[in-house]
Amino acid sequence: MPHGSLRLLVTLALLLAPLSASATDTAPDTSLAPLKFLAGEWKGADAEGKPHKIAFALSSGGTTLTETLTPPDSPPMTTMYYSDGDQLMLTHYCSLNNQPRMRAAAVKEGDKSISFAFVDVTNLKNPTDVHMRQLVIDVKDHDHITQTWTLSKAGKDVPKVFSFERVK
Repeated sequence: MPHGSLRLLVTLALLLAPLSASATDTAPDTSLAPLKFLAGEWKGADAEGKPHKIAFALSSGGTTLTETLTPPDSPPMTTMYYSDGDQLMLTHYCSLNNQPRMRAAAVKEGDKSISFAFVDVTNLKNPTDVHMRQLVIDVKDHDHITQTWTLSKAGKDVPKVFSFERVK
């Protein structure tokens, strides 16, 4: 091998070594772990019996969970679940054209209930405008969940309950 080629090869190896080391030295993110089982298709209904579909998909190398909720009479809505350090957060992209962010209380794998509380909201003109303020996900088992979204309407909390079963 010519001397110049060897020098180039050694230089490239030295430059790339920190990249590969940093990728393997990064600790795996575990704060999303309690929700990863949700990946897949679900069917269900709201409290009035109206049918709803929901789909969960892992994205961004398994660091986010994308939820798409499809009601029967309005456009689908997207909720992104993700880590913020060791805490679990969500941003709900609502058909009301606002985007509330919520943070979960400490969550461990195996918890049967995950509760998200309001942090802030974008694209809301007045604090009394309609927006989501809370989400509780109750896990009955790996094939049955209930979501209780709390809607703030004129300063009053209105729960919206959805029950889902995994599509097999």
